[in-house]
Amino acid sequence: MRWSKDTKQGTVPVSGNNQEEQLNQFYFPQDLSFDRHSNLYIVDYVNARIQRFNIGSSS
Repeated sequence: MRWSKDTKQGTVPVSGNNQEEQLNQFYFPQDLSFDRHSNLYIVDYVNARIQRFNIGSSS
């Protein structure tokens, strides 16, 4: 869930139901990490990928 500054409602930028290969879906997310530039990295184990999300962006 992401809340932008001065908003009353959050948004869900990504989700996971352990069945998808779409860019906004995860199949067994295993780990996450943040860097100093407000990027969120999520390890998607079964899809064999690491995805990066700029959690400071509005889109």
